[in-house]
Amino acid sequence: MIKTKTMTKYPLLLLSLSLVITSCQFSKGVKKDLNTGLSASYNGFSLDDIYLADENGNRLGDNKITLGSKILVLATGVDHFSEKEGKVFPGCRIMLTDKNKKEILNLPDAFADMTNGTTAAEAKTLQASLNTGKPMVTGETYHLSVRFYDKNKKENEIVSNVDLVMKE
Repeated sequence: MIKTKTMTKYPLLLLSLSLVITSCQFSKGVKKDLNTGLSASYNGFSLDDIYLADENGNRLGDNKITLGSKILVLATGVDHFSEKEGKVFPGCRIMLTDKNKKEILNLPDAFADMTNGTTAAEAKTLQASLNTGKPMVTGETYHLSVRFYDKNKKENEIVSNVDLVMKE
């Protein structure tokens, strides 16, 4: 009987332990798009997908971008923002450098105008946009880095990086 009691205690202990582990709102991981070369790491958020898209939101099949076009970095299924009074406050840093690592664009927070926050449901999809053009040149490669973050909990972030090749 002692063995039976001990065995029945273990499932309760395992159940308790699994409830503690699954109740944590912590996520960490890496995603890579082999077609475009976009790589992303995330910490504190959960994330379904992240990809390069055209201005209409259609997934791109490679990293060759027509000079003068607009591209997007789209993150979908983003969750685990820290809420304040029912609102979340996402941030978005966009940085573009040339092959010599010279900054062409450094936008600390593309969402700076969102002073009143948004709902967690609306923040499930985050979008950073880049209009290509001067001083970018056809045939050159540029590095785009986008960091989505939680203004209430700055260690929560999604960092994506991709090299873009400009074409005519």
